Amino acid sequence: MKTLKYITLAIAFSTLIGCNDFLGDNVNPDKNVVVSAELEMPIVMFYAAQINYDHAEYGNYLAQTFTTGGKSQTGVYAYKSGWEFLSMNRHPQWRRHYYDIGVNANEMIKHATADKSYNFVLIGRTIKLMSTLFTTDVFGDMPLSQAYFSIAPTYDTQQQVYTWMLKEVDELIGLYNNPDWVNASTNKVISTKLDRIYGGDLMKWKAFTYGLKARILLRKLPNWENTTANCQAIVNAVDSAMTGGVFVEPNYNYDGGSGEKSSPWSSLQPSINTWESRKNEMDKSIPTKFFVKDIMGLYDSPSASKGKSEDPRLERFMIPRSGPTNDPSDSFRYLEANIGMGVSYKETNYPDLFRSVYSKNTSYVSLMLTEELLMMKAEALYWMKTKKAESYAAMLAAVDRNIERHRPTDGTENFRYNEYLKKFKLMVKYFPGSNAFNIGHLMRQKYVCMYLQPELWNDMRRYNYSNSTNGKTYDGTVIYPGLKRPYNLYEPYWRTADAIAKEQWVQRLNYDPETEEKYNRPELERLGAYRNAEWLKKPMIWAEYNEAVK
Repeated sequence: MKTLKYITLAIAFSTLIGCNDFLGDNVNPDKNVVVSAELEMPIVMFYAAQINYDHAEYGNYLAQTFTTGGKSQTGVYAYKSGWEFLSMNRHPQWRRHYYDIGVNANEMIKHATADKSYNFVLIGRTIKLMSTLFTTDVFGDMPLSQAYFSIAPTYDTQQQVYTWMLKEVDELIGLYNNPDWVNASTNKVISTKLDRIYGGDLMKWKAFTYGLKARILLRKLPNWENTTANCQAIVNAVDSAMTGGVFVEPNYNYDGGSGEKSSPWSSLQPSINTWESRKNEMDKSIPTKFFVKDIMGLYDSPSASKGKSEDPRLERFMIPRSGPTNDPSDSFRYLEANIGMGVSYKETNYPDLFRSVYSKNTSYVSLMLTEELLMMKAEALYWMKTKKAESYAAMLAAVDRNIERHRPTDGTENFRYNEYLKKFKLMVKYFPGSNAFNIGHLMRQKYVCMYLQPELWNDMRRYNYSNSTNGKTYDGTVIYPGLKRPYNLYEPYWRTADAIAKEQWVQRLNYDPETEEKYNRPELERLGAYRNAEWLKKPMIWAEYNEAVK
């Protein structure tokens, strides 16, 4: 990892807000611009939203929300084809953490510390904590204690990273509760032009930090440290985030327009910095059978009275389209993951995915949804064993919040949505009551609530891709019935006799070839990660299957 200053002010000037918002009028073009905390914050905010998109974009394919119509085992986007990650040029998540967020946040914190503007410091450290969690959860071991001190830093173990994160989150919460920090007379004003998420409101940032604590602790469930004490700590963190039952979501809202002004999930498909990013390819993506049939309950024979699917949210996520001449009707067509289209079909014969509340040009990327908080609480309460009724209630509250998020605004459509909702909420298949409900019901509902969110793949790995054939159950329950390893996986890695017998899945990404393989190869070799497909199969410390909870 190179030690570069990568402060991309051009993006902030040209797309996020105008030059005058930063520098005022009559700036001498021949004079050097002095970098300050005020200049750096909008960049940090922008990339905080972008790293959420980066992880969600990969994760929704790896968790089988979507697939593509091709049949190739290899491709530019390995997570959409056969999982041959080692030949991919780069993964944007690595650079996003170390350069786009890390370098800019470090500079912001340095300047703010010198100015004794502690509000900038708190927000910068919070974003770095979030980004660190994302990074270790897809790569595992990573530079932390030696990051930015060397061109080839030593990697900390994932255990060390988690130890640091838990210490950091508690220290941050303490500082958010410290009047000497939050009310310091030297704190500079943070407007919505600088902080497009909370406008500098430290109490809202504190609530989000409690949410981050719950997310970090959740990684210990169900395998790593499934104890009453840890579950209670998660519940406490969620309750603290939802003071008075209210959580103001950290949503980064886009203005709409050219380039980065539009949501990364929108039909304009912005590509950030082009060479290092992945634009969304929703126009070429196809919903999977697992998502549409097994999770959402698409009807084989839909009707006007019962709708298209058991879960009415399906129609809020995508729009059905007509097939080729031999299959003309509007339909929510789907494919098995990576099986490929038939010769007479095109991507345009499959549903239009630019439908959801996240896919408009002026949509938002959320750093944490209210539904995620409620589902974390529900999961922790479930594993406490004695609080199943409370767990069920928290799950229902999360589902209700998600249903409202995706509610139509059109009167006629809203009426139909309400009618289908009545039937959906009476289905024992989804809502069996607090006595009969199990962890599978909870996690499948969270799967729907986390549509286009980065937690989707983390959850599926935490529960070891539990499906009807791999024998991985939790509390006697298969979590994802119908989930299957994709077709056309890359044969040398994933279709060997051993890989098939062990039903191996992708557990992590390989380190960025453009930085780590070039500048830190000895460290990758020490880990056994250099050009090694077996490294992709190694579970995170929180995904080591615990027989005690089967």
